[in-house]
Amino acid sequence: MPVQIIPDRSGDTRHQFDAAVPAEVTEAEKRFNEMIGKGRAAIALGENGAPGKIIRKFDPTVERTLFQPPLQGG
Repeated sequence: MPVQIIPDRSGDTRHQFDAAVPAEVTEAEKRFNEMIGKGRAAIALGENGAPGKIIRKFDPTVERTLFQPPLQGG
């Protein structure tokens, strides 16, 4: 089951959705667009330690998407 991972102050929040349920896919796509709109990078995580890749468009077939916050200088 696909999962969207959003790092936060407590570690991370995970949102699973069933790609066969249209309402869940719609909610996952809305969350994807919201995270991208906030400047986060969406990374499709690779399997077994393989490198991930940045994705710019929602894909309900991606098993694990990590929303990396933007880097901040300081």
